[in-house]
Amino acid sequence: MKFYKLIFAFFLSTFLHAQYDVTTVGNDPAASNSSGMWIVNNAAAAKIQGSFYLSEDWFSKGYLTRTDGKVVTVLGLNYDTKSDAFVVKVSNDSIFKFNDSTIKEVNLGNMKFRRYTNVINAKPSYLEVLANTNDIEILKHHGKQIKLGVKNPMTQASTPDKYVDVKKIFFKKGNEVTETKLSKKQFYKLFDDKSKLIKAYVSKNRMSLKDDKNLQMILNYYNTL
Repeated sequence: MKFYKLIFAFFLSTFLHAQYDVTTVGNDPAASNSSGMWIVNNAAAAKIQGSFYLSEDWFSKGYLTRTDGKVVTVLGLNYDTKSDAFVVKVSNDSIFKFNDSTIKEVNLGNMKFRRYTNVINAKPSYLEVLANTNDIEILKHHGKQIKLGVKNPMTQASTPDKYVDVKKIFFKKGNEVTETKLSKKQFYKLFDDKSKLIKAYVSKNRMSLKDDKNLQMILNYYNTL
């Protein structure tokens, strides 16, 4: 009962302010003082298979680290790939979107996200931190696009349109974030004069660049050079 009274208070406050502070997020009393705004959940209305949210379910627990250092626990945290924002579903047609300016870092499952504003030839965005060391970070952008259905010329039946994952890799060195490919040839070039040493290390240990754990091991090795 206490939780539903709190939700009612949230809706009441939307008529008074476009943005406000949330005392409890989802159904978790550990969450507090998170700035954001309500948006309408129209994902279910679209006749497209899948979802533009990173996770198709809303049962994950996440942690928001605010710019003041406070950690907020959120039940049902998700990432909206369309609006590039972290959100929580409070009801079937109501989504709460967190204010980017108050968020320093987001932990969702085993993924860690940070918002980067200095991305070359791209708009600021949340990127997953795959691996990092003193001056280098390897990052992943999670996006989705619609793959159109195909009509069978014999039966005239069509497969449904559906959302498919689109992932891009970025490399941060110094203050610049640039998109790159995780082909070994392209990857080695990122390390400049250390590229031959990195190549030898990867070859000796038979590492696959598709394994995120290997990326962190490579950066750890790079940091010793």
